[in-house]
Amino acid sequence: MHISYLTWFLLLILIVLSGVVAASSQEHTWTNENMDNLFNTPDKPTLVTFNSCVKILSITTNHWNYGKGDTPKKISLFHEDGTQFGPWGTFGKNGTKDEQNVYWVSTPGDVLKPGTYSVADSSPNTWAHNDASDNRGIVTIVSEPVHCLNETGDIPLDPQETVTPIPTIPEEMEGGVTIEAGDLDPATLKGGANDTETIPIIKQVAFRPLSSSIHGGDPAYVMLRVKNTGERALEDGYVTIRFISKDGSFSYKGGTAKIPAITAGEERDIPLIIKTEGSDGKQTGNTLSCSEYLLDGSINELMEGGYFEKRGELIMAREKFIDINGCCQEPFSGTSLRGCRSS
Repeated sequence: MHISYLTWFLLLILIVLSGVVAASSQEHTWTNENMDNLFNTPDKPTLVTFNSCVKILSITTNHWNYGKGDTPKKISLFHEDGTQFGPWGTFGKNGTKDEQNVYWVSTPGDVLKPGTYSVADSSPNTWAHNDASDNRGIVTIVSEPVHCLNETGDIPLDPQETVTPIPTIPEEMEGGVTIEAGDLDPATLKGGANDTETIPIIKQVAFRPLSSSIHGGDPAYVMLRVKNTGERALEDGYVTIRFISKDGSFSYKGGTAKIPAITAGEERDIPLIIKTEGSDGKQTGNTLSCSEYLLDGSINELMEGGYFEKRGELIMAREKFIDINGCCQEPFSGTSLRGCRSS
């Protein structure tokens, strides 16, 4: 049977088009764009989590700027381990009523590893946000899943397979005090101070999170600076930490752990590694949701007889919250991961 050149040409076009349709069906869009009134200068980071390797087809930030737009500049993504992707140049796209450069669009085509990313825009003063975006910069990301390699770079993984990010431990945390999730019974501990008339008094000098944003299930790294203003050393000191939701509606006990001795008059830094889930991968007590948290707690002295006496209060400044994210922000599956639940 003779097939004309025109027929071959039409068949070729159909094959190409079917390939385009198949490819586009793999595209995923993550956006916090909405129809509410817009304002400039978001005061919270825009965080996006990918549970597989993805190719970024396009990334768009909104610069409504009260109808004035802004000259397109650059956009970057920062992985939770500190790796930067970009900055990528952008081109302007007009608004629905032809407002100039309301949208900045980049089409990088870069492949990203799994994990939580913070979006960085080179003009935050005109980046749009509102209550509906939780005061986070408005962005739209179009991506497609791709094959990625394991750590040795030789075994391809399925593009939909979840790869757990490995948290980076800050250098300042070397030799830090690890606080396991759950309660600690002082009666099970050995030692303890005798009751005396002089007591150590612990004054909090600073309570500094080393990262204001962590992936759900990973530990929180905090540097605690304290000073012993009492008349004797605190030899058997223990720190107890709690996470408190930003609105104060619930709290979660991070746990209790022994701290190094603090001599009378000494001021020192104590690095804290605070676990947010139990050793079995599940949290004990209250379940810690993806949310913003403050920290508080106390420093206590183990007394002879197996009980704690409080020697100082620990309260984190209210403007320094910790944002636990990622586990409830999967743009593809919508499932919860790594020890958290949706708020």
